[in-house]
Amino acid sequence: MRIVSINVGQPKEVADTAGNRVFTSIFKSPVHNGAVHVGELNIDGDRQSDLVKHGGPLRAVYMYPAEHYAWWRAELPGVELPWGVFGENLTIEGLLEDEVRIGDRLRIGSAELVVTRPRKPCYKLGIRFGRRDMAARFRASGRSGFYLRVAREGELRAGDAITRIERGTGPTIRDVLTDAHAMQTRITLPRPAPGDIGAAAASYVAHVADISDAARVLEEQRERVVAGLSPMSSEQAAFRYAPGKWSVTEVVGHLADSERIFMYRVLRIGRGDRTPLPGFDENIYVPAGAFDRRPFAEVLDEWVSVRNATISLVRGMPSEGWARRGRANDADVTASTILYVVLGHVEHHLAILEERYRV
Repeated sequence: MRIVSINVGQPKEVADTAGNRVFTSIFKSPVHNGAVHVGELNIDGDRQSDLVKHGGPLRAVYMYPAEHYAWWRAELPGVELPWGVFGENLTIEGLLEDEVRIGDRLRIGSAELVVTRPRKPCYKLGIRFGRRDMAARFRASGRSGFYLRVAREGELRAGDAITRIERGTGPTIRDVLTDAHAMQTRITLPRPAPGDIGAAAASYVAHVADISDAARVLEEQRERVVAGLSPMSSEQAAFRYAPGKWSVTEVVGHLADSERIFMYRVLRIGRGDRTPLPGFDENIYVPAGAFDRRPFAEVLDEWVSVRNATISLVRGMPSEGWARRGRANDADVTASTILYVVLGHVEHHLAILEERYRV
């Protein structure tokens, strides 16, 4: 087991396929000379751009097996794949997801690192490869690599041996990935009965098929929204189909705000809290959000962050939580009904974007 390549990168502003400006650190280059210091939060010469979804003590270093590169070359013929192309800090050899456990303690050079979790890619992997489907393909491949925290700072070099000095007691990286999928497939939610919801909620629910795999449906909708909206130019994002109507940027900001509120209701009701929850006036929230002052890519990224939080809550909600009832916006609802509304609300606005904004 050894390090094949040490790869670092600094935040940089790049253009996506639509010309929108995005900050990312996924473009990493190999370090060719000498030892590199590994600190608590990163490797010298490397820095994360988005500290909400990347970095921090539990994601200080990202390892990716060199063995996976042959598989990707077959999957992506003609695509140049230098070491570090997947955004990894350490391209390594001899450690695969099937045998690496959460809690494994590794010594490399004078540093010691502990495995914490698999990597879940965001849309910026698609920017790195110039392919909208790359994040989805990466997830489906099961070749995730893994993050580590730094237990002891030190120095390491390309070619250094990797020694497992303590076996973790957690599941393997492969088991974590498999379990995450299994959790998704277990979340089957009954369709709301017509008499259980009001007309407004029913109009949203009508857009949604029966949910047999809640987290997967949320993920697929997220990928569809990102693939459809991320190529938009600044001019397209500022478009309003009539005076006084929301811009595309404001629509996306509205989706982020609404999902936050909807999922707060899911949290309260799913935890058994029967305190009546108020409604909100979207026509106050959108102007107050000042979304049009921000780059469209940033607002879209905010919605993605909200959606990721939704998925985490959904995966962790116990089955009995979905059937619990509460009162929100002057209506008696179950937590599962609100999740149908979350999905249908997005579909409602996507239909409007297609019909009236030609998105």
